[in-house]
Amino acid sequence: MKRMLLLTAVLILLASCTQEAALTIESDVSSFQFDADGGEFDAVIFTNGYWTATCEDKTVTLTPSAGDFSSPVHIKVGSNEENYTKVIRISLNATLDDLSRTGRIVITQQCRPFIFCDASQKTVGPEGGLVRFQVNSNDSWQAFRVPGTAACALYPVSGGPNLTEFSMMIPENTEGTELTYEVRLVLDNAPATEIVLTVRQAA
Repeated sequence: MKRMLLLTAVLILLASCTQEAALTIESDVSSFQFDADGGEFDAVIFTNGYWTATCEDKTVTLTPSAGDFSSPVHIKVGSNEENYTKVIRISLNATLDDLSRTGRIVITQQCRPFIFCDASQKTVGPEGGLVRFQVNSNDSWQAFRVPGTAACALYPVSGGPNLTEFSMMIPENTEGTELTYEVRLVLDNAPATEIVLTVRQAA
């Protein structure tokens, strides 16, 4: 009798393990890439149970967000307004009776070209001196003096990406009037993206 009970327990355990191992979930698209503007694509969820899809990123829309067995989902990603590349994870969950399995789709979304500085305008006394700026960008840049403004030495004349110290060596003011120095920092691969740095020098 004990042997029969033991055999029955083993068979139940094996059946449970077989059922659990049989539950699967996957997608025909495991990864995708977008530029900063975003976009949309279709994926097919393959499972032998019921599935749900969720994403914590508020710019992502999933239609539908649940289904059963193998069925499609339309994924729409909005624009990336952050100053960094986003990694978006869509979580997939399959259930069947008391069993569950998980999967995911990973989307990499680039950010827009950017360049910014700790301050766009600074002042210096008539004696001049080195004026430093902290510049951050996701592309390399070039420095150009704005025509019609006072001339000064620039260090460096190119830099980036990431955080770079940029300096303007302001000479002594012997003009007897306030001087304005302006420099444009322009991204190499996105020339429409730039910042203007201004130094005003007292007389």
